[in-house]
Amino acid sequence: MTESEWRPECLILLMNSSDYFNDLCHSIATARLLLRKAHDNGCVIEGICLYVSIIDGFLRLAVIYSRTKNSPNHSYSFDKNFIRQDEGERTQSEKEIYDIAFREKIISEKLYKELREMYQFRNKVVHRFNISNINYTQVAEACTKFESIYHEIFDIVALLEHGPRGIPDASAEEMELFHSKALKKILGK
Repeated sequence: MTESEWRPECLILLMNSSDYFNDLCHSIATARLLLRKAHDNGCVIEGICLYVSIIDGFLRLAVIYSRTKNSPNHSYSFDKNFIRQDEGERTQSEKEIYDIAFREKIISEKLYKELREMYQFRNKVVHRFNISNINYTQVAEACTKFESIYHEIFDIVALLEHGPRGIPDASAEEMELFHSKALKKILGK
């Protein structure tokens, strides 16, 4: 698809048609705010968990955007469970999402390997911090590496979502909606 054929309004229609999709988008942005707070407070274990969650969400979006962009009429239907997991439901794991993104050539082999290593490190921190040789300094160093992976994935999603023109500035109304949804996600209200 050439730049002149790129029509981001197709993705806007997709986003407007799904509350779950919008919830995912707002949740990712909210998690990024929480990640910034974790960094500011030196909470690197929380940071590791948020990085994996954000990147997983980004890759789910990237798969949807890529499939939408590559479909004949620039539309793509997806199962709710691809972007939301309610109690008792199954969704794809982070590793399954990495596999899909790699198989569909959304991410490189190098990035795929880095994501799998990131996921394994996060699991070691969460499940075996007390019984392994890992230390807090290593977790802090990993946050720096995860930040560069975050930016690489962000750039992929931005290109798929907005095309070569880049990300437009958000309107005051969009920012107000984001802040409202972010507070709801953080405070549960």
